[in-house]
Amino acid sequence: MRKEVTSYIILVSVAFIMHFVWEWLHIPLYTGYGDLGSGAVLTLYATLGDVAYTAGAVLLVGLFKGKLSWLPEARVADYAGLTVLGFCIAIFVEYKALAFHKWAYTAAMPLVLGVGLSPLLQMAILLPVSVGITKGAMRRLAVY
Repeated sequence: MRKEVTSYIILVSVAFIMHFVWEWLHIPLYTGYGDLGSGAVLTLYATLGDVAYTAGAVLLVGLFKGKLSWLPEARVADYAGLTVLGFCIAIFVEYKALAFHKWAYTAAMPLVLGVGLSPLLQMAILLPVSVGITKGAMRRLAVY
């Protein structure tokens, strides 16, 4: 149980840092946040959602694998699957947010499939990278 808890603490920490930086750098590509706030508050709110999706995706993969402590054993196929899963999560989140008018894009945001390219890349890249960094950290900490 210690391995699982440690791996998810590392995962959430890594994902938080990476998503916070991504959100902070890409926030100028969005508009129309309304009630969601602005600046650091908005970035924090968006980051917490990203981290929740990341943890949820990793837990889901663990359930399918039948092993919640699968992170130290992640293989190339797992990273590919996480990339696809991250892309699907981003599509879902973006379509839902656009449908409920949570936000819109500025003219600077490139669109793919009717949604912003930035969030698609964000989840497709940062989800597997978070797992890879977590795996490496666990190896260095000898938490196997």
